[in-house]
Amino acid sequence: MVASVKIPPLIVLAGGLGTRLRSVVADKPKILAPIGQHPYLYHLITWAQRQGIEEMHFCLGYKANQVIDWLKACSLDMSFSWQVEQQQLGTGGALVEALKHPMLAQRESVLVCNGDTFVDFSVAEFIAQARTHSAILTTSVVDAGRYGRILKDSTDQLVEFLEKDSQAGPGEINAGWYHFSGDNLASLRNSQITSLEKDFLMASSPQPLICVCIGQSFLDFGTPESYQAAQTLFKDAL
Repeated sequence: MVASVKIPPLIVLAGGLGTRLRSVVADKPKILAPIGQHPYLYHLITWAQRQGIEEMHFCLGYKANQVIDWLKACSLDMSFSWQVEQQQLGTGGALVEALKHPMLAQRESVLVCNGDTFVDFSVAEFIAQARTHSAILTTSVVDAGRYGRILKDSTDQLVEFLEKDSQAGPGEINAGWYHFSGDNLASLRNSQITSLEKDFLMASSPQPLICVCIGQSFLDFGTPESYQAAQTLFKDAL
């Protein structure tokens, strides 16, 4: 049982071009890819509601107007804001721009997630385990080589992201969720970065992130194969 924790706003990184998925979803951004009767965005928002998240900010790019129109018409009980990239900023650049938004500019902590992956976990437990630290959500998978493993030390501090390796076998991977606070959040606000992983987490973050391995049912649906797998997963997970 997790004691009551304050859930910060969630920043969703959804500005990618989605080129790998266009053979099956050619006319929509990835976050609007249909999964069952609804787009993935609907599933993400309803899951976030159940986790106690009340505010979501979207970093948009490719076909952003479709996402904005969907959010404006959405009747779900959630506060939305967004920004549109005029050029590709990368995950790091998009996050830095998001932190300038009035909804986020004065926050002491934020959650961040990739818009093309799903993982089931307790957000309250994630924040509780992170305590006052910044943290990265991880999950154990059978085929870590497909994603690239994470390396952590004996105190669960993130040490390194290892490259993708077809021979890697089972391992712990980045599940695509982060909690930023304190010095790391302050540093991000003043950063000039492109890749969140390479340019900040592995290069310039003032404090190491804590790895919290509680993710389940992880799925990256950025490829045609994993997109088809998502159709089955969401029948069980959501």
